[in-house]
Amino acid sequence: MRQLSELFARATTLCQQFTDLLDREKQALLDQDMTALQGLLDEKSAAMAALNEVHAEMTAQLQAAGMPEDLSPGDFIRGLGDDQLSRQHADFLDAAGACEEANLRNARLIRHSQHINSNLLDLLRNQGETSLNVYDRLGNANRARPGRPISRA
Repeated sequence: MRQLSELFARATTLCQQFTDLLDREKQALLDQDMTALQGLLDEKSAAMAALNEVHAEMTAQLQAAGMPEDLSPGDFIRGLGDDQLSRQHADFLDAAGACEEANLRNARLIRHSQHINSNLLDLLRNQGETSLNVYDRLGNANRARPGRPISRA
């Protein structure tokens, strides 16, 4: 079980580092620093590869310890009666949860930014709802009756 304990400790550390990386990504997103974001992508790829490697090792160790396929890792670890291993598993799950929350937060920021940029592009293309059909193709003011298009009724 010592190897499994070390794997949980390593995975927890990797998750905490990944969360820090996601916090830096959030700041780069807010600052709209594309150079920093590009550098963070490389770091994120390396961190995810390390986490995948640890996950594979954990799975192998749990299977070697005799974990049945129909039992969750948490239930199996609690069933072993090793309090230290259970705490390390709980710490790992907390760190992984923090990673997930940070990742979801960044995804929301990205979607919000994409939505804003899309709206700005529509306005620049004269396709925003407020300026829809203001000018015709020749650049002359459109004399059509203002109102909502039938598609928006």
